[in-house]
This record gives sequence, C-alpha cells and structure tokens, in this order.
Amino acid sequence: MPDQVRQRYEKIGRRRVLALLGVGLTLLIIAITAAIITMASISTDTEAVERTLQRQAIIDSLATSNEQIAAGRRGFLLQPDPAFTRTVREASSDFETEQARLSDLLGSQAQQDRLEEIRSLNADRTVIIDAMFANPTKAFLDARGLDFNVDNGVLITQDIREIAKEMAEFEERELVRRNRAQLNSLVQFYVVGGIAVLLLIGVLVTAVIVVLRYNRDLAKAQVNLRDANLGLEDAVQSRTAELMRANEEIQRFAYIVSHDLRSPLVNVLGFTSELDEARKLIHAYLEKLYAENPELRDDETWLAVDEDLPEALGFIRTSTEKMDRLINSILELSRQGRRKLQPELLDMEHLTDNIVASLHQRAEDAGATIEVKSIPDLESDRIAVEQILQNLIENAIKYLSPARPGEIQIEGSTAVGTVRIDVIDNGRGISPEDHERIFELFRRAGTQDQEGEGLGLANVRALAYRLGGTIEVESRLDQGARFRLSLPSKFVAQEAVT
Repeated sequence: MPDQVRQRYEKIGRRRVLALLGVGLTLLIIAITAAIITMASISTDTEAVERTLQRQAIIDSLATSNEQIAAGRRGFLLQPDPAFTRTVREASSDFETEQARLSDLLGSQAQQDRLEEIRSLNADRTVIIDAMFANPTKAFLDARGLDFNVDNGVLITQDIREIAKEMAEFEERELVRRNRAQLNSLVQFYVVGGIAVLLLIGVLVTAVIVVLRYNRDLAKAQVNLRDANLGLEDAVQSRTAELMRANEEIQRFAYIVSHDLRSPLVNVLGFTSELDEARKLIHAYLEKLYAENPELRDDETWLAVDEDLPEALGFIRTSTEKMDRLINSILELSRQGRRKLQPELLDMEHLTDNIVASLHQRAEDAGATIEVKSIPDLESDRIAVEQILQNLIENAIKYLSPARPGEIQIEGSTAVGTVRIDVIDNGRGISPEDHERIFELFRRAGTQDQEGEGLGLANVRALAYRLGGTIEVESRLDQGARFRLSLPSKFVAQEAVT
C-alpha cells in the first residue's frame, strides 16, 4: 500500500475513533448533568413530603385535643371533679400550641383560612369554658336540663372537628401529589441514566465493528492473494509485501482503537456505580419512610427501587464487562499478529500428549475419553501449534452431546509436503450451513449454552494461515465433528492474518 494511502487510511481511522470518543464523552456529560438536575428535584420533593407529614401529624394532634376538651367539659358538667378541670386545661393548652405550630408550617391560603376559622371558634369556646369554671355550681345545675345537641360548646366542637377533617383531607391529597412528583423524578433519573449508558455502549460497539471491518477486509485480501499464487510469483511477492505493511498498520490501529476504547468503558462502569449508589440512598430513604409511615407505602415505587432498578443496573454492568472481555480479545489477537514466529522441529505426539494431560480433569468432569494416535512430526512454531490444538481439543470437550459418553480422537497423516492433524469427536455436531460461520470473529453456531466470545476458532484459522496451513471442518448435527488442521511439514513464513 503506498505511503500516502496508508497515512490517509490511518488518519481516517483515528478521526473515526476520536469522533466516537467525543460522542461518548458528550453523552456522559449530558447524563451527569441530567442526573444532578433530577437529584435536586428529588430532594425538593422529599422536603415537601416531610413538611406535609409534619402538618398531618399536627392536624391529628389538634383534632385529638379538640375531642379531649369536649370530653372534659361534658364530664365536668355532669360531675364537677378537679380531674375534668385538669383535662380541659391541659387539652386547651395543647390545642393552642398545635395551632401556633400549624400556622408556621401552612403554605396554602385555603388552609390558613381554615386554621383562622378554628382559632375563632376556639376563642368562643374558651369564653364558655371560662364561665363554666368561674361558677361551677351554676354550670352543674344548668347542665341538668341541658340538651347537648343544641349546646354552643358541643356545636363549636363539631364545627372544629369538620374543619380539621377538611384540613387533613387537603394534606392527604397534597401528600399523594408530592409522592407522585417524587416517583416521576426518580423514574426520569433512571430513564435518562439508562439511555445514556445504552448510548455509550452503542458507541463502543460501533467502534469495535470498525476494527473488525478492517481486520475482515485484510483477511479477505490475503485469501485472494493465495488464490492468485500460481504463475504469479513476482506479483505475489510484491503484493505480499504491501499486505504485510498494511497488516502492520491495521494491527497498530487495532491496538490503538482497543486501548482507547477503555476510556469510555471506564466512564460507563463509573457512571453505573454512581447510579447504583444513588439507588441505594433512595432505597434507604424509602425504607425508613415506609417504616415510620406504613400508610405511605407504594408497592410500585418500592418494586422499582428494590428489584427492577438493581436488575437493570446488573444488565448494564454485565454488558460492560462483556465489552471489556471483547476488547481484551482484540488486543490479544493484535499481539499474536505481531509476534515473530520461531520454527523448530516438533515432536507432535509428545506435544499433543502434554496438551491432553493439561485437559485431563476437564475431560474427566465431562465424562469424556481422549485417545492420541500416531501424528507425524513437523517443523513449525511451537506456541502457535499448541494454541491451535489446545483450542480444538477444548472445543471438543465443551460441545459433547449429553446423549452419549464423549469420545475424542487425535490422529495424523501426511500428504505431499503436508502434515494433517484431525481432532475427531462424537459430540453435538455442527450444521453444514454454519461450517464457515464458526471461523468468523465473534460468530458462534448452534445452541448458545456454553461460555465464549466467538474468538477461539477465528484465532485458530488466523494462526493456521500464518503457519502456511488451513483449517477445515466436516460435521453434521448430532453426528460429531472432524476438524482437520493441514500444515506444511517444513515451515514457510506467511504474512500475519487476523
């Protein structure tokens, strides 16, 4: 690839990554700003709810004192006992105190008017009570023929009772309205935060797709290069050199992109933690509020804070952790593509036996037996060959069929300068239409009941290509699989493929 084209290629890639990072940072700033505004709104609503609860408590106390005054007065009229005198005096004092406290807390003009009406009625009742205490004998004698249904003191008590009831109903409606506003603010907080986090994840996914597109395009170009090998030796060498330079640039680009992706990923993880801390504070507040005032409990609000929101944050955290694993995988592929191969003569049976021994416990846990047959020696890179066979055998163990005991065989053969190594199992098998799909990056086939990111076989094919070989599969559903690795018996250097 010419230098000018390569430089432009790298410049475009960097520009795209910086644009994606800029978008991610902007979304994060917007989300944090929205969270601060919403938390301020929640705090305001919380203070309003607390004031409403205080007013409700005072109104209840006022109503109680009203009834105590009426009961004490009636008792005194029936039997002038000092105990009734104390009851009326103490209840009247409490009534005056609650009136003063309530006046300081009321913000509604309608409620102030009602309180003023109560104050006026209580003043009239105080005159009646003072007259009763001033001449208790006369009051006692007058009460003997008194009809309490038309008594002014009783009528005043009834009027105060009705007004207090109206005030309590008004505060109850106000409490419902404030709770609804608080819930709306809470929902808005998590909706805005959730959308922002999802958008950030979308930006990261887009960036990963950009990296994969570069790698896929390079792999296709290298396959075409091998197809054109016959009769085009000089052209192939020239094109191979260009592809190697391009691959190095893309490897560097993939490393830079994957490394830079960590910055917004860390922001996502941090913001998710902030959301969770905010949820815990709200959870603690509601738990305390409901414990002190069980009649305020709202099951929908509690369910959202106690179950739905933790579950949503768990999903977000799981997604970001998966993204972190994908980034690590891309970095690993990039490092493998840059590693210099070191060919040596390999004792393949000994090498395979060591791999099988390292996987013995996993095979035993899966109820599988592994048999290593004769495998010809070859000259190649030890680390790459070990990685290929390790991955193929691990997959054979992982995807066994539960319908029968697992049997895995590794055998080898030779053909015109090539060593073939077959890994054969009697597992669940692979549908023919998925034979190519399983070798693609981040692609998997069949039932997704095993852990994995879809990188293993893609890495196997990339390593096989670097070693100058190929990897093929023969399989049908529920009929096991045969993976055939074909490598040159003498190492031939190839350009890196990822």
